[in-house]
Amino acid sequence: MLDTGQIPLGGESLLWFQQGLTMTATGRYEQALICYDQVLEVRPDFYEAWYERGLVLETRGYYADAIASFDRAISLRPNDDALCEIWHERGNALQYGLGQYPEAIASYDQALKLNPDHELLWQNRGNALMFGLSRLEDALACYSRVLEINPDNPLTWRNRGHALVELRRYEEAIASYDQALALHPEDQVSWHARNLAAEQSGLNCRQPTTHPAWSGSHFDDSTFVEAETDSPIIFSLNFTATSEVAPLQQQPLVVLEDDWGTREILLEQEQYTIGRDPKSDICLHSQFASRQHAVLTRLRQPDGSYTYHIRDGNLAGKPSTNGLIINGHKQQSRDLQAEDMIVFGPQVQAIFRFKPLVDPR
Repeated sequence: MLDTGQIPLGGESLLWFQQGLTMTATGRYEQALICYDQVLEVRPDFYEAWYERGLVLETRGYYADAIASFDRAISLRPNDDALCEIWHERGNALQYGLGQYPEAIASYDQALKLNPDHELLWQNRGNALMFGLSRLEDALACYSRVLEINPDNPLTWRNRGHALVELRRYEEAIASYDQALALHPEDQVSWHARNLAAEQSGLNCRQPTTHPAWSGSHFDDSTFVEAETDSPIIFSLNFTATSEVAPLQQQPLVVLEDDWGTREILLEQEQYTIGRDPKSDICLHSQFASRQHAVLTRLRQPDGSYTYHIRDGNLAGKPSTNGLIINGHKQQSRDLQAEDMIVFGPQVQAIFRFKPLVDPR
């Protein structure tokens, strides 16, 4: 909810608005929309309700409708703090929902005129420039601005590393990943990214640049990094998995990271749908994922073992908004191999692995 001071509502309108906030907080989004619509029937000039309505629509994946609600809120001329947040959310819906990156940047720029020290605004602007438009130097400038405001932001250190890798500035990238890992030692994405940067730079044996607490841990996997870009600069290198398809006695799984944290999901079905839709077989808890983002299908091998094939989009073949980044390449589909990293969007990714089955004897 926007911090606007005292709510200028009374009677039933206030009750409807408060109930809408409660419904939103408890995930009952359809009921929340009904409540906000009730408020707006009586008070169409109440920009807070348009904003909250837009947030619910964005959460539900109705991005164009969310933007329309944000536009109504903006047209009602709220105070600068509220206006900044509305422009920010409008930009997020454009970037992460519709993939309209130049329009998203324009919204972020409107918000930054109102609050030039807004950490998340600079971060999301940098994401649009790097993942969406491959404007790497401009993205680096945004991430540097974030770190001026808050040097303890691990995600920004990680994304800064990604941009530097694409520019082949490997030593600087490794230093950024070290900073990210010093702040968040369990960040497997940064681990993978750092190892790849070291491998590509020929610095495999080099010690961490900042000697963080994670130095000496057991992570030694090597894979490509999160980067939603078609840039040919860095990911033109051929990737060869070091692991063959699993033998029969190994269990395929994915290690998924999203807003709910990191969790391991065993793969046993013939097919899985993946997306933000709660009805998906594997639900991605992130506003950055599409409602129907990808499909996993079990793929049997001649020796009786099996892996999984991943394809972008829903069961009918409609592509997702952001697509799939697999081992650093934007791909429509792939037969998965051990340690493949699949990025669905910023802050939501999975690592495909095999786990040995326990011998029952």
